[in-house]
Amino acid sequence: MNFRHMQLFLKIAKLQSFTKAANELKIPQPSLSQSIFALEKELKTTLFNRSTNPISLTESGKLYLKKASLINDMITELDNEILALNRAKSGQIRIALSQNAYNMLPTLLPQFCKRFGDADIKILQISSTLKIKQMIYDDEINLGVLILPLETKNLKYELIKSSNIFLALPSLHELSLKYKNQNLPKISISELKNEKFILPRNTQRSRIELDFIFNKLGFTPNILCETESFDIANSLVASGVGATFTISELIKKDQKDKIKLFDIGNNTLNKTIAIVYKADKKLSSLELEFIKMAKNLGELNP
Repeated sequence: MNFRHMQLFLKIAKLQSFTKAANELKIPQPSLSQSIFALEKELKTTLFNRSTNPISLTESGKLYLKKASLINDMITELDNEILALNRAKSGQIRIALSQNAYNMLPTLLPQFCKRFGDADIKILQISSTLKIKQMIYDDEINLGVLILPLETKNLKYELIKSSNIFLALPSLHELSLKYKNQNLPKISISELKNEKFILPRNTQRSRIELDFIFNKLGFTPNILCETESFDIANSLVASGVGATFTISELIKKDQKDKIKLFDIGNNTLNKTIAIVYKADKKLSSLELEFIKMAKNLGELNP
């Protein structure tokens, strides 16, 4: 198929005139007419009713227009994506992410760095969500990879992946043994009134949500440890101490048989990874590619 002939056909069909199409394309009208005749000969059909004013499409012409438009749109999209990819390979990007966000998408950075090895990439691991947000405001970084919810004033974000929060108990806890043959058994937090808890620090929004739940259930938790790290919380539970609220993919392989997860039936605690940037920012090709890769990996790892 001659794509040039197809594009000439589309221009004529749009303007309903050989003369107008030739003028706009800045080519001689006889040359344009010959190209369309060649296309019709190749297709063994007539595409235009040349006796009408303005010219109109035949039934074959209408069918060809529909399919040719789709093909042309796909070619345009392909050209734009290749152009963006080439720009991205020579671009610059500064990314900061929290440790928990990294743990939820552990293959993102290695794959991104490998694919865009010639780009100027700088990656920072920052423990404080507030620090990452401030770095975005101060233009120290282009993108922040964070776990929602968080205050996003003057910021935009792209949702990447959501994960459920489960109650975690040591595998030898009496409740774990009671439900050892069930996967994610449902229990109420009220059954743990006498348990020691490893909870988020009181400066984190998730702690506010947990405090609301505890208050609604009518008891104050016995807090053993406050931490910003799922890793620390999981390690304590795996050692046989206390209860926490965690994400299954953040539990290390050597901890999985030492921790029992429970469904507490509360979706408000679920965590979502988001890529955050300034609201007035125009994303570069490299930044768009990073977001695209993150979304694809998020879909593959629900």
